Amino acid sequence: MIVACPACATRYDFPATRFSASGTMVRCVECGHNWIECRPTEIIDVAPRPVSHSVSPVPAAAPLIDVRPDEDREIRRLTEAARLAREDFVAAQRRRRHRLCGWGAFAAAAVTPFIAAFSMPEATVRLFPVSMRAFEQAGIGVNIYGLEVRRVEQQHLIVDGTRVIAIKGEIVNVSEGDRKVPSLRFTLQDAGAAAVYAWTLDSAIRPLRPGEITTFTTRVASPPETAENVQIRFAHADEIGVNPRHESH
Repeated sequence: MIVACPACATRYDFPATRFSASGTMVRCVECGHNWIECRPTEIIDVAPRPVSHSVSPVPAAAPLIDVRPDEDREIRRLTEAARLAREDFVAAQRRRRHRLCGWGAFAAAAVTPFIAAFSMPEATVRLFPVSMRAFEQAGIGVNIYGLEVRRVEQQHLIVDGTRVIAIKGEIVNVSEGDRKVPSLRFTLQDAGAAAVYAWTLDSAIRPLRPGEITTFTTRVASPPETAENVQIRFAHADEIGVNPRHESH
């Protein structure tokens, strides 16, 4: 029976009786390749042709190495073990990719609200006023009113022998819609930026249209001697109506 190696095509002549119907494991002596060869269901013996003395005989093929049954079982076991190891490796890689995708989705879901909040600070502060401190710590100015205080002037006067501080300035609507003007909060500070006196001024004007400007003026009699600077901002709800004595218009 002629047997050819599937890998290198080396041909071997071997008795068909050495092969079982279910297959026998063989190994090529040329390239070391293993394969299973089955005995054909029908064997046809062909008588060899006589060899002429004038023609050199064909060299005999390398002998076929038959694998014993115990070696056959070991090869099968190793092949099955390699297959299972490969399947386990592929499954582990798949699980790892799924975990990474899951963590990526979780991180995106966790970070997205913060990105949205910092991309729309005004809307975030209107919904969550406590977030104003976080924006201030991040160095981000948030104008939730759509208004700006500009051209502030401070004067120190003596009126009827009393020291008076007069403060005036403008409020500008910098938004694209009508804006109600909230009360203004004034704070006098000492050289160390500590608050020494504060009061609230009600603007008492109609809403400003886009680009419209209004002015304000306020006076404080007998301010603290340590007062050097003034801070102006829009008043919080709990500050409105809480005022020391002052003059304003």
